[in-house]
Amino acid sequence: MRGILGAERSAGARAYLDLLNDRLAALSGLAERGVVERDLRTSPADRAVARRFLAGHEGAWDDGDENLVRGYLDRWLREGDDPLVAAARGLTDAAGALAAVRARPETLWFFLWELESVLSAFADNPGRPC
Repeated sequence: MRGILGAERSAGARAYLDLLNDRLAALSGLAERGVVERDLRTSPADRAVARRFLAGHEGAWDDGDENLVRGYLDRWLREGDDPLVAAARGLTDAAGALAAVRARPETLWFFLWELESVLSAFADNPGRPC
């Protein structure tokens, strides 16, 4: 995603991309094994890094970008599915697919915005291990 976003340019962008790498690795473990093995990096400081990086791109996407990303994130849950694991799976599937097709930057901005929203919901839910 670094190349697609052109984010190597600033220290703030590099800090966010390091954060993103950690988050996606943790989400991948959660999606594959159903347990949080690594820190999802949802602390207030981590969330501030993400907000600073994403703030300048809010709303840069269009309906097509949203529809593509939501196709991965808005899935039906089967009885017995853990919503946290399902959300992690949707996020990691979307990240992999968007990178594989070299999605346009606007699509990635929307994905990152949604990722931040989901992780914020995880962090704000005291009954979840984040």
